[in-house]
Amino acid sequence: MKKFIAILMAAMMLMGLVSSASAATFLTIATGGTTGTYYPLGGDIANLFNTMIPDVRANAEATGGSAANLRKINAGEADLGTAQNDVSYFAYTGTDSFEGEQIQSFSVISSLYAEYVQIVTRKDSGINSIADFAGKRISIGAAGSGVYTNALHVLEAAGLTLDDIDEQYLSFSESTDGLKNKQIDAAFITAGIPNAAITELGSTVEVKLISLTDEEVANLIAAHPTYANLKLAADTYGLEEDVNCVAITALLVCANSLDEELVYNMTKALFEQEGILTHAKAAEITLDSFDVGVGDLPYHPGAQRYYQEVGALAAE
Repeated sequence: MKKFIAILMAAMMLMGLVSSASAATFLTIATGGTTGTYYPLGGDIANLFNTMIPDVRANAEATGGSAANLRKINAGEADLGTAQNDVSYFAYTGTDSFEGEQIQSFSVISSLYAEYVQIVTRKDSGINSIADFAGKRISIGAAGSGVYTNALHVLEAAGLTLDDIDEQYLSFSESTDGLKNKQIDAAFITAGIPNAAITELGSTVEVKLISLTDEEVANLIAAHPTYANLKLAADTYGLEEDVNCVAITALLVCANSLDEELVYNMTKALFEQEGILTHAKAAEITLDSFDVGVGDLPYHPGAQRYYQEVGALAAE
């Protein structure tokens, strides 16, 4: 009899464990390359959700970045993702790099931080402007990525096309290795500042970041209003002078199909986390800037409910 009771209790405990596991919500957050900002910040956000939301099991996945993340969400291969606001807009409207491939299966949770379009070269490269790129080996990111799109827009603003350069489709780490070994002449890196790949490169060779001219900035923003003109401070990378840049905004987006209550709790966690987020960019995630760069993109109903509750958005 005692043996029977022991077996019964063991079976009940096993059933409880199975039930508990089945009740958990597993979430994949698509991010970016391991040397960028998306991946470590995505891991920090996954830890936040795991800590603050009962029965959530989130993990960050390294990916090809913005465009890949939106496609993963659309294909049901990811639940959330980090993505540039411009690439998100192109996907939602089926324009620019998403011409003929409209994706509307995602919505916004929040703006995260400013992403600078950084154009890095060696100090001894002889390159001082975008005009100097003609005939040079330039890394423009993975084909179809957010970096690739930014590179095309910057070249266009300077009156150049891919036909004018020897384009290289490289990741951040491949770009910095290429610059270190003089296999490429310059690289586009769109990321939060300071970027780990550029910082690491600067520890081994003298680097220079290319400033855009005022005319190039004006041309670019006139053609693509999702950009903003920002100065990158010289002390970010130990440079001799500030850099005239354009920037876009990193967003946290999610599948429209995610439960409203779940997204409400994720949004609430982002803004009421009280020090759980440890990444440097967490300081930029505030209710004063949750809507920067969102534009006409829709919020997920769960996120919208939170913003209305705290008075950041007007109730409809």
